[in-house]
Amino acid sequence: MLRTMASDIHIPVLEFDLGLHLVYANDAGLALLGLDQSLVEAGIHIDQLISDEYRTLVHTGLQRLEGDTTPTSVSLRIVRQDGIEVPAEAFAAPTYRGSTLCGFVAYLLDMSRRAIVDQKLLDEEEVLQQAVEHSLAGIFVVGADYTVEYVNDRLCEMAGRTRSEVLHHDFREYLHPESVALVQDMYLKRQSGERVPSVYQFKVVRKDGQVLDVVISSVVAKTRDGSVKTVAQITDITEELRNKQALEASEHRYRSLVETMIDGLAVDDKNGKIVYANDALAKMMGYTSGPEVVGLRDSDILNGFTSEVMHEKMEARRERKTERYEAALKHRSGRSIPVIVRSSPMLGMDGEHIGSFALFSDVSELRRAEAQSQFLLDLLLHDIGNQLQLIVGGIDLYTPDSPADTIDSALQYIRSGAERCLELINKTRRAEESRAEPLQPADLVQALKIEVDLIERLYHVKASLDVVPEHVMVNVDGALSQLIWNLLENAVRHNPRGDRMIWVRGRESGDLFELSIADNGPGLTDAEKEQTIKSDRRFGGVGLHIVRTLVAKYDGSLRVEDRVKEDRSQGLRVIVTFKIAQPPSD
Repeated sequence: MLRTMASDIHIPVLEFDLGLHLVYANDAGLALLGLDQSLVEAGIHIDQLISDEYRTLVHTGLQRLEGDTTPTSVSLRIVRQDGIEVPAEAFAAPTYRGSTLCGFVAYLLDMSRRAIVDQKLLDEEEVLQQAVEHSLAGIFVVGADYTVEYVNDRLCEMAGRTRSEVLHHDFREYLHPESVALVQDMYLKRQSGERVPSVYQFKVVRKDGQVLDVVISSVVAKTRDGSVKTVAQITDITEELRNKQALEASEHRYRSLVETMIDGLAVDDKNGKIVYANDALAKMMGYTSGPEVVGLRDSDILNGFTSEVMHEKMEARRERKTERYEAALKHRSGRSIPVIVRSSPMLGMDGEHIGSFALFSDVSELRRAEAQSQFLLDLLLHDIGNQLQLIVGGIDLYTPDSPADTIDSALQYIRSGAERCLELINKTRRAEESRAEPLQPADLVQALKIEVDLIERLYHVKASLDVVPEHVMVNVDGALSQLIWNLLENAVRHNPRGDRMIWVRGRESGDLFELSIADNGPGLTDAEKEQTIKSDRRFGGVGLHIVRTLVAKYDGSLRVEDRVKEDRSQGLRVIVTFKIAQPPSD
């Protein structure tokens, strides 16, 4: 039991047998004597551990202990294993096994260190006092009944009060009303020994009425008389909270700006991996939100750039270069979105390159506008130019002395050319006017019947309108009739047969409606079919250009095939897909 207890204490403890041989020393005792366990086991007599002049004193004292003399302490000099003498205070007591004396135990105190320790304690006490008094945090001690028993200068400064206005006062006097219940509850639970958070936040009120936000860190200490004290440190975080709120407000403004901007924004790391993308960029690419794009690489979202080009652009960012270039953004569906990219390097706090950020401006509308402008220019230079040549040819034929039939032909040339010019201009104007018109539900079948009746009367052609529902509501604009008319007119105008026929069919497929218009004309080659559905500005003239434009606006599709499979001589079939308008929800 003695040795078990001695192993856990920090003062030297030595045990001797009746022959005064050392049989045990705890770690502190071994350290004081400069011994190790092997030397103890080899056998060391007490005379080897004390200086010569103290041996008689020690032997006499131990003999008296055998006679039940009350133990007392004695001052002596201990001899270490390395020969150094150490002044010590020793206290010895007999040990028994049952009622039989079996040896002695000695407790030692190294007196050579006592003065140093005493001075150090005094120094540390002074330093501690200075640290507490001049701490940047407010420090106070609360005893029973909420009474403040100690307060440092900083806490008085925070409270805007003198020591006399705080000491021996109830600390609840200085709490903000909304914090009283919280702090009081924490105090009572802590005083009663319950485990509560040692750090929490609340509000205090200065003498001048100013409200401060503070954080408290507190512990419970028991004094020698058993009373419980709460020792607490308070830090003023009012300015910190104000700055944090300002920063959060600023971050919110910038995040709102980023998230609501029209342009797409992406931020990548120095390895080209996207770490942030706003919703605008995600929607450009066919995703729902920015996080779906995070994790992709720059090469995953751009079309047409080789690995060498991507490497060159990354190197340009590392060299602090900013670029502006055209690119194609990969849409989730596989198509490309034309964009203008403005890419800049992103630097860390110490100026090192940590990645880049890029703005993506969707220029699809701009490219469409450019294509439309080019189309109108081509229309002026080509289609209308051809008609003007026809008019000029008619004028050249017309002379005062020309025969009557020549004059009639000349006038017919002039009239046909002028009428064709007006027709082209009117078609183009109507198509342009419809570009800004919003989509809304309209009855496709009703418009179809009107245009079929008109094509039959004007071109004396037989049109078969069959397998078409009574009504089909689709999302279109006011140019729907132009789309239908152009399809019907193309089926007739380019058919040289005397028995010209048109077959109009329709069928629903899920939320789509397919309109099919077929003819018995000469048909088209595969290459011509492919050009028909592409957005080439010249092929097919104004009519097909209007069809392609409107189908794209209606979010539909256009395809061209032989009316009779693998026999183009039997005519052509054009299929346009419309989205069926959903009825309004209740």
